[in-house]
Amino acid sequence: MNEGIITRWQAEGRGSGAKQTYKPWLEVFDFSSDGNVNRIYSNKLGRTVHLMSTLEAQIFYGLEWQKTVKEIREQYPLDRDITLELASHLGIQHPYYPGTQVPTVMTVDFFVVREIDAVDRLETYDCKTAEDAEDERTIEKLTIVQKYFAGMDIPHRLICDSEIPQQKMRNIEWIRGGTIKPGEEESYPDALLGGVRCMANELEFSKRNSPLWQYCQSFEIRHGLRTGDGLRIAKILMHERILLCDLNNPDLASCPLAAFRFNATSRDHRFAAAR
Repeated sequence: MNEGIITRWQAEGRGSGAKQTYKPWLEVFDFSSDGNVNRIYSNKLGRTVHLMSTLEAQIFYGLEWQKTVKEIREQYPLDRDITLELASHLGIQHPYYPGTQVPTVMTVDFFVVREIDAVDRLETYDCKTAEDAEDERTIEKLTIVQKYFAGMDIPHRLICDSEIPQQKMRNIEWIRGGTIKPGEEESYPDALLGGVRCMANELEFSKRNSPLWQYCQSFEIRHGLRTGDGLRIAKILMHERILLCDLNNPDLASCPLAAFRFNATSRDHRFAAAR
C-alpha cells in the first residue's frame, strides 16, 4: 500500500456515496482476511456488500433484518488527519500499512443510518472475536475509533462473536436466501411475486396444520412451480414480515403452520407498494 493507491481509491469514490451508490473503502479482493470473505447482494441497499469475515456477515444480516435500519455502509473510512491527531493526543501509535511508513486509513466495520420516528440516527459498529477484543493493540485501535465518533456525537459499539444469537442469525440468513435477485430467471414471468400473493391469500385464514415444507410442496404442485419455489415464497413472506415466526426455532421448515402468525398489515403494505 502507498499514497498513490490511496489517492486512486479516493478518486474512484471508495468510502463515499450512499445506499446503492456507496463504495466500501475495502473490497474483499484487496486484502487477505481471517475467516470467510463474502460478497452478498442486498435488496435493501440495492448493491453488493463486501464483508471480510463470517462474523461481519452475521452482524450485517442482523442489521439488514431490522426495519428501522435504512442504510448500511461497510468498511467505512475515517479521516486520516483526525485519526493521526487523536492517536497523538491519546499517546497511541497510529496503525501503519505493514512494511511501510504510510499511515493506515482506518475503517469502522459498519456505519448505519437508522430511522426512528421519521428522524435519521447514525450509529457505528465494529465486530471482533472475544479473543481479539482482549488484545492490547486491538483495544488501542478501537479506542481511536471510539474517540473519533464520540467527537461527532455518533454512538460506536463493539460486538463480539460471543454475543451473537447463532440460531437467530442462521434463520435470518436462511430467510433472506429466498429474496428475489435482479435479473433472476423464474419458472414463468412473475412466478415468485405472483406466488407470494397466492400464498398470502391462502394462509391468511388457513386452518392447515401441516409442516411448512409439506404445505409448500403442495403449493408448488397446485401452482405449477419449480421444486423449492414453494418454500422460497414462504421465505419471502417471512422476510416481508407477512408470515411471522420464532427466529430461535431450530427448524422453521418443519414447524407446523399453526406456529406462524399472519400479519395482514404487512401484507397490505407490501402489496400496495407493488402496485
